[in-house]
Amino acid sequence: MVMGSFSERYEYVKVSDALIVEKITPEIINAIYNCYKMYIYPRRFDGTYETVQKEVCNRFLNQVLLDSSYDYISPFLLKGEYEWYKYLDFLEFVIGILILNNSDVAKIISDEVNKDFERLNYGYRIINNLVTPITSKEEVHSIEEAISSAKGNIKEHLNSALKHLADKENPDYRNSIKESISAVGVLCREMTRENDLGKALFVLEKKQGKLHPQLKAAFDNLYNYVNEKQSGIRHELMDESGTYVPTYHEAKYMLVICSAFINYLNGKFGSDK
Repeated sequence: MVMGSFSERYEYVKVSDALIVEKITPEIINAIYNCYKMYIYPRRFDGTYETVQKEVCNRFLNQVLLDSSYDYISPFLLKGEYEWYKYLDFLEFVIGILILNNSDVAKIISDEVNKDFERLNYGYRIINNLVTPITSKEEVHSIEEAISSAKGNIKEHLNSALKHLADKENPDYRNSIKESISAVGVLCREMTRENDLGKALFVLEKKQGKLHPQLKAAFDNLYNYVNEKQSGIRHELMDESGTYVPTYHEAKYMLVICSAFINYLNGKFGSDK
């Protein structure tokens, strides 16, 4: 008997699930709601709860104020009737109210929401009390374009990089970076018949149409980064301090930049393959 869903069996992850932008999921709304229930709802004794409810009702939802102790927030968050950005507007509004009232809850909510947004691969963070995008739709499109146009081992490496990045339970950022750079390596070797990425980049630099020397240098530096003993990305970990651990942000950056580079190479040299 075959176990697991199609996506589990074939290890397929959608880019829009790994880098969520310009939409919101029930899990993300639930995270916002849980922060409200844990950190604002219990603060009825000092007036924080009543103040937030009154301001949300009067100036955010523009509803009739029935009672300052009435819970206007739960129906707003749980019905799921609004556009994705309305929930982020709500977050900013509540944090602003808390700051105006000198409440220490503002920082607590910002910190906890940011932890949940990172855990859920949401492309936004609260920075300086404002919801700020950390991932753009252009980055998502770049990855989607690279995967959709790739074949064979290149597609496998990119899908594997995405899978390691998107895993909410056990993300593997080191191997995500390794898979991203490996996808570039396979493409460059296919284009040049060289067995080493460094040599392949050199051939592309000298090829008709030419890879610009500065672009080659930039990617040489990225390749050197993943080959450092301290990073332990392409080779065994040799950092004796044990302090270097690749993060989500580094893994996301490498997947985006490698996808963009693959799209660039396909556009510039694809017809020569």
